[in-house]
Amino acid sequence: MIDADKAKREWKIWTWEMIEPGLSSKPFVKEVSHESIANYARSVLNDNPIYFDEVAARNEGEDSVVGAPTMCFTYAPVRRWELFNERGYLSPEQALEPRSTPFAGVEINPQEAPVRPGDVITSTTSIERKWESKSGNKFVGFRIVGHNQNGQKVCDYVYNIIWEYSKERKARTS
Repeated sequence: MIDADKAKREWKIWTWEMIEPGLSSKPFVKEVSHESIANYARSVLNDNPIYFDEVAARNEGEDSVVGAPTMCFTYAPVRRWELFNERGYLSPEQALEPRSTPFAGVEINPQEAPVRPGDVITSTTSIERKWESKSGNKFVGFRIVGHNQNGQKVCDYVYNIIWEYSKERKARTS
């Protein structure tokens, strides 16, 4: 974990020009438990019994309870700040005068295997792409891929943000 105050004084801010598709973070490792699967399902108000009950999961053809596909955000988080921090830079949100980089959408790709209790997930975040819209807004897509202890891909998603609004963007008025 970085010392935020020290970093804000000494570190530089990651810029649009520095964004290179392919740059990756160090691996992140997280173990999934029966409790974390059930807690996630409850938090998103999903009462499907395959997330809570072993018998119900087996009746649906599973070996045990499984994690909901969108649970990938918890065991393989975006960690884009770490990608910059590992290189000695801050994200725009961490700057002394921070600015936001709003969420612009997510693309979740199929997984090879469901997540089960006891799985140890290793994930990395990489810069998938950057692009500019016709209106001049700048976007960045971060790809997060996670594998279980057996090498099976259990998550693969792209988290897109608006890196910077166009210079011509007019402020909203009420």
